[in-house]
Amino acid sequence: MMQTEFRKLNDEGMARFAEWLAAGATGVAPIHLLADPQTSAAVGHDIRPVSRRVFGDRYEFGQYLIQLLSPFDPAAISQDRGLWTALAVVWFDQLCPAGANGQRKVEKEYRYILSRDYRHYYRHLVRSPWQLVRDHGEASKLLLLAPTDGEHPLRRHGEILEQLGGRQFVLGSRPIIAEASRLYADATTGRPLKGVAGSGRGSVRRLALVLRQLDLTFDPETMIPGQLIGLLPKEFDRWTRAAQAAA
Repeated sequence: MMQTEFRKLNDEGMARFAEWLAAGATGVAPIHLLADPQTSAAVGHDIRPVSRRVFGDRYEFGQYLIQLLSPFDPAAISQDRGLWTALAVVWFDQLCPAGANGQRKVEKEYRYILSRDYRHYYRHLVRSPWQLVRDHGEASKLLLLAPTDGEHPLRRHGEILEQLGGRQFVLGSRPIIAEASRLYADATTGRPLKGVAGSGRGSVRRLALVLRQLDLTFDPETMIPGQLIGLLPKEFDRWTRAAQAAA
């Protein structure tokens, strides 16, 4: 747990963090940037992220972040680059763990530093769990979890989220994500079923395209549970039959 008041990164702090990432992110994460007045700023509330807490999956992480950030107005912090980037520094060892040789596999900068481009918001490894669990509750497991557990779950962005993330009309719709979860997730665990993230007939990728067509004549926001699934074409029969059997 952080022993001092948590602070977010300012522009200088984010620039220093970006330099560290670009240099290979060797050694200890630069947590000192959060305490230095030259590289950080106050957040307005006394929150204490538990930096040593290990999360079992991204859904659990999202639940924790919602509780941690409950003093804040969600709309006010949604695009706060300094806040989300600072939280990425706090849990960097889980977001980008070092291998046996001490080296890290650093991914795109927007995974750790919230991009100014709104099209990349959903790719940030801290903001996404918070936003998705907040918006979709348990249905967000489809977007956040893998079919089976794996090592270092916080580092994985997820293929389903990547396929749907660029389509805000899907990602921002509670009814659509709830129906997608009913269609593609295990009814007990909420995890995506195997084969869902492909590009073939009836896949998640195809669902987004079909929903765009249906949106011309139907409004998913006004539909009752199960109604949207009933409108899907035959290519989705494999999944719709399973969903109806589990209902």
